[in-house]
Amino acid sequence: MNNRHSTRSLTLLSTLAVAIVGCGDSEEASQQQQGRPPALVRITEIQRREVSPKVTGIGTVVPLRTSVVASAADGVVKSYGIQIGQFVAEGEILSELRMVSTDIGIREAKAVLAERSQELAELENGSRVEEVEAARAKMLAAKALDERMTARHTRAIALFRNNATNRDELDEAKEAAEGARQAHLAATANYRLVSTGPRKEVVEQARARHEAQAVKVEFLEAEKKKRTTKAPFDGYVIMEHTYIGQFLKRGDPVVTLARLDQINVAVSVDQRDLRNVQLGKTASVHFPENKTTVTGTIVSVVPRSDWQSGSRGFPVLVRMKNQFKKVGEQNVPLLKEGMMAEVTFTGEPEPALLVPKDSIVRTSRGRFLYVYQPGEEGGNGLARQVQIETGLSEGAWIQVFGEGLDQAAQVVNEGAERLSRPVQEVQLAKEAS
Repeated sequence: MNNRHSTRSLTLLSTLAVAIVGCGDSEEASQQQQGRPPALVRITEIQRREVSPKVTGIGTVVPLRTSVVASAADGVVKSYGIQIGQFVAEGEILSELRMVSTDIGIREAKAVLAERSQELAELENGSRVEEVEAARAKMLAAKALDERMTARHTRAIALFRNNATNRDELDEAKEAAEGARQAHLAATANYRLVSTGPRKEVVEQARARHEAQAVKVEFLEAEKKKRTTKAPFDGYVIMEHTYIGQFLKRGDPVVTLARLDQINVAVSVDQRDLRNVQLGKTASVHFPENKTTVTGTIVSVVPRSDWQSGSRGFPVLVRMKNQFKKVGEQNVPLLKEGMMAEVTFTGEPEPALLVPKDSIVRTSRGRFLYVYQPGEEGGNGLARQVQIETGLSEGAWIQVFGEGLDQAAQVVNEGAERLSRPVQEVQLAKEAS
């Protein structure tokens, strides 16, 4: 009895389900026979014009120049009046070493130089008149003595021949005559030497000694200058390395100096975007911290990426003038080292097809546009689906690439999301009056 009741219930349910399904199929078939109304859409013109590609990267402010200013000599720091953050002008003294021994050495060298100068002047000026006259007088006196001793020797010879004198007296007369003759020759030579002045070789030797001493003085004075460290350019002290009383060796750092009247913004640009970066061109630089935008010049594209770490970005330097704010008596740079900046590079313009971004339909199969083809006068048009790729964007417009777009004039701008078939009849929505 129960089995019969169950069988009847199953049969009734099956009959009811078939009836419901049959009713649904008949309604869908009826709708297909009648046809759906065309979708309402709005269209817009495809723009054909040139656009400039733009590349934006995040950069960092770096000084135009940074220098670790070092001591050029050994010594103890005597004075140091610089503070971190302070502006210093080119040539301004940063530190000085003790100079007692250096000054003593320079005084000694200058004294020797003065002596060498007098010695050279004496030789270059030649003998004085008094010296020449004295030498001439000695020569004449020696000549007179020579003549007298020669006459005496002659008389002694005659006396010896007449046996009026002995051999000893003759020899003494001969020796005296010979001595007087040699003294005459020496006095004559000295007179000639005094009259003609010193030899050229002697003068040149004295001049060489003088020049060598002058060079030594210059060397010591140059060494003294090394004991004073000066700023090599206008800049700001960004690091201190010493203080009064510290012993510095040659090459030890004194301060780190940064030049900030102009700055560079260093930004890494991917290799795919390097074509939009050209030396000498300008770039737009925005500083979020200051909410300012300035124009800089591309001054360097480093031809090497950090490829060993996996980067394909190439460092680019964009240069610009810094901005300053007067605080007290000092100008404070508004753009400081390490600040972040947004750099936008603009490439050469190129022709493009542009459509509104809202006209693009994105699906799992890709991106699509619906190109509008007008119908006969007063009739509905057709929307043809075209798969596309996108390129450059400019505001609300974007560059598109796709088959047949070169001949297209209009695309569906509103209502494209309601279109689903490759070709579909559409009706233009009336503009509100």
